[in-house]
Amino acid sequence: MKGNPTHPLNSEKGGDLTRSEESKQRILLAGTAIFALKGLEGSRVDEIADEAKINKRMIYHYFESKENLYVEVLRYNYTKLYARGSSVIQSGADPETVIKQGIREYFYYLAEHDEFVRLMSWEALNQEKYANRVLPQLIDPAEPVLREFLQEGQRAGLIRRNIDIRHLLVSVNALCLVYFSRREMLQTFWKEDMMAPAMLEERLTHIQDIIFNGILKHGEEEM
Repeated sequence: MKGNPTHPLNSEKGGDLTRSEESKQRILLAGTAIFALKGLEGSRVDEIADEAKINKRMIYHYFESKENLYVEVLRYNYTKLYARGSSVIQSGADPETVIKQGIREYFYYLAEHDEFVRLMSWEALNQEKYANRVLPQLIDPAEPVLREFLQEGQRAGLIRRNIDIRHLLVSVNALCLVYFSRREMLQTFWKEDMMAPAMLEERLTHIQDIIFNGILKHGEEEM
């Protein structure tokens, strides 16, 4: 592939974009919309070009193929999520505050990015074939930092020593993601607006309660 048009944070940096960068970002945003709606197999490059209001040849110029574009769309979206999580970890707050805020950031990222939720659903159907090309580059460097952060909370006597960072991340992901990926079904059952601000806060509080009552050394203590 010609360079890496969406190297982490390139598409999110401040300042004016060059004409080339602006074109790539338009393609990535259009790709996000179309792939989220139809998946990789159901999408056509012509549709993405129309959505981006750009000549189809430019998509092949920058990304070479529809499959490469799809991978870079995933990278673009996962990188935005990773940047939000990194800002929380780097805040310098205590472990309890960071975990609580990290859950909030992830939950509201999903709430604000329905297309990302749909992309993850398509990837689940694809057995993570394409996400697995992207995620190790983001997760592998972050895991030791997260592990050390958890151990800091354990050394401080805040977090139980038998908590494994891998299982904690899986639990947070499941508790947050299912709410949005199955939103229509839940709305049918509960007959409520699942995206109403009060309902979102209610769900987030429930998730935080479950996580903290599970990981705190003394679960009965007030958060």
